[in-house]
Amino acid sequence: MHRLIKIRIIRDFERLEERVRRWADNLLAFDETGASFRPAADFFETSQGLVLRLEVAGVAKEDLSLTLAGHELVIKGRRRPPASEGIIRFLHVEIGFGAFERSFKLPIPIDPQGVRAKYLDGVLEMYLPRQKPQTRRIKVKEVPDGE
Repeated sequence: MHRLIKIRIIRDFERLEERVRRWADNLLAFDETGASFRPAADFFETSQGLVLRLEVAGVAKEDLSLTLAGHELVIKGRRRPPASEGIIRFLHVEIGFGAFERSFKLPIPIDPQGVRAKYLDGVLEMYLPRQKPQTRRIKVKEVPDGE
């Protein structure tokens, strides 16, 4: 009898631990968009510009939206759940589904015409090239003494 009580206490503790972990994950990942999950991102600078890698395994290319507006890059998407045919019950669930949105402030000027994105093996990779400094000649007008 003693062993059975011990096993039930351990099992109940594991369930509680899993519920608290999921609650904490949802609380920490929640933002003003009400997104269902938050894909992991790496964002770094190179000599050519900026590179963003976003982990979006299971998201169809057609369900991704990339917007460059001024000094902000916004990525929106949706991970759709797989068909649940034949599933009797879930034994463990960690993969998030639904809508997500991530935004990044760009610390340098970007050439919007040179931005490229590729999606391979569940990773979205964006290349944001630096904007080349623009030079232009400024003509100096001579102003008459009376003006």
